[in-house]
Amino acid sequence: ASLAPAHPAAAPPRPPRACARACARACTCVRVRASALGRCGFGMPPSARKAFVDTLRRVASDNGLEFLALSKDWIIQISDSQTGRLCSIFGYTFDVNPAAAVEICREKAATSLVLDRHKVANINHSVFLNPAHEMTAEYLPRSGCWAEIQKLVGELGFPVVLKPLKGTGGLDVIKATCWREVEAAVQHIFSHEYGLAVSPYKRIVDEYRCFCLDGKVELIYRKIRSTVVGDGSRSVSALLAGLLADPAADGKALSALAKAAAALSPEELTRVPAVGESVPVQWKHNLGQGATASFDVRPELREQLVALAPRAASAIGMRFCSVDVVEVEQEGLLVMEVNSGVMMDSLIAQLGDEGAALATRLYGAAVLKALGRTT
Repeated sequence: ASLAPAHPAAAPPRPPRACARACARACTCVRVRASALGRCGFGMPPSARKAFVDTLRRVASDNGLEFLALSKDWIIQISDSQTGRLCSIFGYTFDVNPAAAVEICREKAATSLVLDRHKVANINHSVFLNPAHEMTAEYLPRSGCWAEIQKLVGELGFPVVLKPLKGTGGLDVIKATCWREVEAAVQHIFSHEYGLAVSPYKRIVDEYRCFCLDGKVELIYRKIRSTVVGDGSRSVSALLAGLLADPAADGKALSALAKAAAALSPEELTRVPAVGESVPVQWKHNLGQGATASFDVRPELREQLVALAPRAASAIGMRFCSVDVVEVEQEGLLVMEVNSGVMMDSLIAQLGDEGAALATRLYGAAVLKALGRTT
């Protein structure tokens, strides 16, 4: 369903913002939307970014390296004075990766095309370019793209998922259950993006994040969505009300739960789950939107993930990245996306010292690889 004449990434890219400071200056002239900020990682709270920077500072100190932070800590450079080698980190992207591979990862439809070509099982994403965007309008036929979107959605069936071609953290990822919601999602995304991707909605059992470095999976965790457990008499909304009224509950967890509940449909809220039935409150698995991390991964599944994730990274040409893999009912494991920006902020926030130690080990290995050190 691609309407571009060639690879979707062939459309002229947006000019990259040099740094957070440049973004701040631009805000005085134009409105910078949350989805655009999230794409770069600017949407993360300052405390989360601080944890990332402190981890890299610790890596430099522990290994006798020089540390430099620029542009409100958005650009990090770690150097080895003995060899003169340098490792640069822009946002959450490390320079061990080829630039073109990073661009492929940033665009979901491009990632899907490459993985398909290399026979890596993945969730298919079809690209549709914005006919009103000055950089992409000429790539569309005079008939536009709405008929093609309708055709694809008709083939996939409801629900479907629409999302910006580029983005992180689940921002502007929309599940549409009818034509009205599809049209609303298209209009919303096209109001500030040059294109969108449409993918089938999958019944996901679990989602896993696999951190890969040079063909090896260094860390795996499972993303667990917030749930309520049925008692056979109360509706989902009543069960949620009980959780939200718990005075002993964590404030951040309650905030995430309330946000997830607000996205549920009236039908979902009024449904009465059976006794013991676990009902996910969220359909997204993002840690930043209330999901939690667990290292409890079944041994046989871990073996499959250790084989699949590096294949996805290798197909694109990534050395250091995270690969999101979903277990889908009746389909098995599928790659959902490959992330060029390696973010562990939410993991650090949830696990405290344990999360900080894991991040230090992983980021340290990547930095030392970039500097040519073997230990």
